[in-house]
Amino acid sequence: MVVALVCYDGTEGSDRALSYAVEALRGKITELHLAYVAQSPGDIPEPVPAELLESIRAEGREILSEAKSAADSGSMAVATHLEMGNPGETLLRLADGLRPDVVVMGVARHTAAEKALGTVSSSFLKARRHRLLIVP
Repeated sequence: MVVALVCYDGTEGSDRALSYAVEALRGKITELHLAYVAQSPGDIPEPVPAELLESIRAEGREILSEAKSAADSGSMAVATHLEMGNPGETLLRLADGLRPDVVVMGVARHTAAEKALGTVSSSFLKARRHRLLIVP
């Protein structure tokens, strides 16, 4: 049986990745982990006010709740993970701990500047520690 980690942020790309993982691996997944990484706003100096952090976390909980409802067919255990930090580093660290059989993520369009800084998928590709399924 298969343990899958889906990197989910509520975008169309992550919706496609979640749908693909559930449909393509139907009957094979025994554990589905949905992970959302919230980032502190870059334009606010540290420390970020507690009420703003709670608002960011609440948004993440809502996004994960909707994803869990969409994925939960009753045939597998579905767990959610809400993390704070740099998405690439944080998701890689989570995958290292969970040791899933496959990590699934969608493709996002990035500006040249974002690509230069690195994307989540590039973090996983550079690390070469996990099977990665990137859904267009």
